[in-house]
Amino acid sequence: MPNTTCSTPPIAGITGECLGMVSAGSVPPQYTALTPIQETDFLYRKQISNLRQRKAGATRLSIFDFDNTLFKSPLPNPRIWDSTLIGMLKSTDLGWFHDSRTLDKPYLKYTRNHWIKETVAQVRSEVKKSDSTIIVLLTGRAHSSYRPLILDLVSRNSDLYFDLVVLKETPTRQSPLMSQGEFSDLAAARAATPLTFEYKMGVIEDIISAFPDISDIQMWDDRINHCQKMQTYLDSLRSRTTDRFNEAIVYYVPPQTIFMDMAKERNLVRSMVSAHNDHVHERASACGLAPDDKDYSVGTLQTQSHLAHVDVSLSPKSSSALQKEVRSPFGWMTEANHMMLVNEGEDSEAVLENELGAKDGDKVTIVVDCIGTIPGSTIAVRVSEVKDMQGNVLKPRLGRDEAVAYITVAYNGVEGFRLSRSDKIKRWRPLASGGLVLDGTIGKHYLTAASLVMPKPVINEVSIGRLVCHYWPDLRGKEIGNKISEINQRLADVGIENMEENKDKIENIVKSHAFTTQEQELPL
Repeated sequence: MPNTTCSTPPIAGITGECLGMVSAGSVPPQYTALTPIQETDFLYRKQISNLRQRKAGATRLSIFDFDNTLFKSPLPNPRIWDSTLIGMLKSTDLGWFHDSRTLDKPYLKYTRNHWIKETVAQVRSEVKKSDSTIIVLLTGRAHSSYRPLILDLVSRNSDLYFDLVVLKETPTRQSPLMSQGEFSDLAAARAATPLTFEYKMGVIEDIISAFPDISDIQMWDDRINHCQKMQTYLDSLRSRTTDRFNEAIVYYVPPQTIFMDMAKERNLVRSMVSAHNDHVHERASACGLAPDDKDYSVGTLQTQSHLAHVDVSLSPKSSSALQKEVRSPFGWMTEANHMMLVNEGEDSEAVLENELGAKDGDKVTIVVDCIGTIPGSTIAVRVSEVKDMQGNVLKPRLGRDEAVAYITVAYNGVEGFRLSRSDKIKRWRPLASGGLVLDGTIGKHYLTAASLVMPKPVINEVSIGRLVCHYWPDLRGKEIGNKISEINQRLADVGIENMEENKDKIENIVKSHAFTTQEQELPL
């Protein structure tokens, strides 16, 4: 019977969980040696080959993720960007995780506090077993963009040591544990860039193939969905082995982050949007797209700040008092610094002045009396009263009558939850102290959004595309687009506008151009 009990404890001080453990199975692949190393092969495979000379008898494999597992990598700040723009930043649209500047000066202001101390302690614990253990830092960050940066960051922490530091390289070969058919299907599906999960599993396969005595595997990661998939993968690996693995465990590490300086982050994102727009124009030009081509459907991004709401920013003293009253769960993003007062979008300032009789910059006091939580996502305190300095009660305007005013103390942002998650809290219980009186200042809060700007179609009265297809019947796809661009340029050169009254002139130019090009193409 396989052992499914976690005999190895999770990281000390981390409220993570063991996601299972596997042991012996059946149907083994042949774990012998790596396939011959090629000059163009992965760097990490060359390093594995060298590592075998000094750790040939290793029995344990310990693998650590980098971002938000070991290092508090910065993420897009929800206090600056709206949710749609954050989605674009995290995706390949703008590529936050593909832009090396997010881990470099001046955007990353490095301090030792960036290291997650509990994970660092676990790495140190593994180093003590280094004679029998291969210790690996394995990240989905692109090798070409990030390797020097991550090696530099790791070198700054004397408590860290890794036998291998592996980043994601472009796939060039078949995994030793995959059939050619499986590899071909996978390669076709992921094209030139493998998914992070698939790449990491390929690295594991290479390591255990090179070190046939490895019988214990441990992994640490901050993404719960990856942890679950990794454990499933290790379970399937067990089914392909005979009495090899004693245990194979994936540990979930609650993620942590440190945001960038707001001004620097704004500059970075502006630059990323500008680069995206330049790329869109270059791509359209390279494809030979013309304004009157039906395939001209590319668009650029336009950012615009808008008044999202009016809130009350707590004084540093009040924020500190609130954090002492309500402890943030380990690894969550701590807030405890503002409450929403008016949530009417662009009308928020008018509502503040006309209905509440207050204005931007006014000082207020806030009474909080209860605490509420949604397990795994958010924790907040309920606001029972807001008063200005004259003692007038200010009733929050939150967009709906049943809405409860609150201050979010902390939320699990790295797992994808938002500040607004506290809207869903239904149950509130009294604070242990009975309540707190806080002070703060009213202020307008702006968010930056991004919208897709499609090119305005040029209305041409004469169809150049139809004429091109008539006089060049053998052209297809982009060739047609390129020819349309040529004709439009000729019309511009001679100053003929695309209007119905110029139809004969336009057709004569097309006909003349067709005759000239076709004559040039005749064999001598």
